[in-house]
Amino acid sequence: MLEVLFRVDGGGRLGLGNPQRCLSLATALRHLGADSFFLTNERQVLAEWVSSAGFRSSDRGQPSWGEQDLRDTIDLGRSLGSSVVVVDSREAGGDYLRELRAADFFVCAIDDLALCVFPCQMVVNGGAQASTLPYRSSSGDTRFVLGPEYAILGRPFWEGSSAPTRGETVNEVLVTLGGADPKNLMPEILRILDEAPGSFSVSAVIGPFFDNVRAVEEVATNASRPVTLLRGLTSLHDLMLRADLAVSGAGQTLHELATVGCPAVAVEVASDQGLQLAAFAEAGSVSAVRRCDAEGVAEIRETVSTLLRDAQLRASMATAGRRLVDGRGALRVAEAIMTGVAARATVDGAEACRTGFP
Repeated sequence: MLEVLFRVDGGGRLGLGNPQRCLSLATALRHLGADSFFLTNERQVLAEWVSSAGFRSSDRGQPSWGEQDLRDTIDLGRSLGSSVVVVDSREAGGDYLRELRAADFFVCAIDDLALCVFPCQMVVNGGAQASTLPYRSSSGDTRFVLGPEYAILGRPFWEGSSAPTRGETVNEVLVTLGGADPKNLMPEILRILDEAPGSFSVSAVIGPFFDNVRAVEEVATNASRPVTLLRGLTSLHDLMLRADLAVSGAGQTLHELATVGCPAVAVEVASDQGLQLAAFAEAGSVSAVRRCDAEGVAEIRETVSTLLRDAQLRASMATAGRRLVDGRGALRVAEAIMTGVAARATVDGAEACRTGFP
């Protein structure tokens, strides 16, 4: 059985997007017969999350991505008998990836921004903007797997039923900002929705690293419309299917919303989301808000109001999203890794026959 080691961090500053897509890829690899192990930073919540998905894990503490981290990853990979290491962090850098490859692993980097020259066998970027980035290989043999057809989403999105046909009115709005809310946006968004016209209800997802839960609960308790606060969710698939509109951070969630055809007001809540947000907005699947200050809050209010009353616009956004992302990217990436590993084994076997050495 193919053994895969995932090296990924998450937390309040880092969010949960990277661990989530790694878990989704591990699930797709398991579907194809591979097993996976996770090495993360010291966040206990990550270990519990990995375990709940049915995978083993270990934490190594801080700091990440230095020499000790590299040695720990190599040693663990060898002790597990892993032939593949998947690294998901822009902080790892080219030297880290090069040393992993030199240790005889098949190395796959999951990337967002093309900030380094890549020495590994495979680089995956499932973003809508991926093909516009200046990817380069220092080894000359890197396979770049790019574009939204490779967006790594959870099993419900690649196994789920087709997107529903949404009606003329908005009955439910979903609010999801990711694992943390460092801009304290959730209370403001709930106030905006409470003041908006219509008889819809609100489902708001509280991430595990929210430090403003009491403020969110206060707004929800005093709201004039039904507001349900949700915690501990491992997938938003069913909520997205049910929602007629979403207010979302501009991370991995945009791919999920697009897959199920849920129109969204997408807010740039992190500095690395700008390119992706622009690509989704250009494709027509979201209405983009690029600021989180007072002007940004005013823009959220105006955009929400527009979408609540414009069913035709919501329908066109839903169609654009489904056209952009089909949800099967995790399977495609898993198949690409399996193919790459098999090809390397064939080359290594041929070389052993030629030289007479195993």
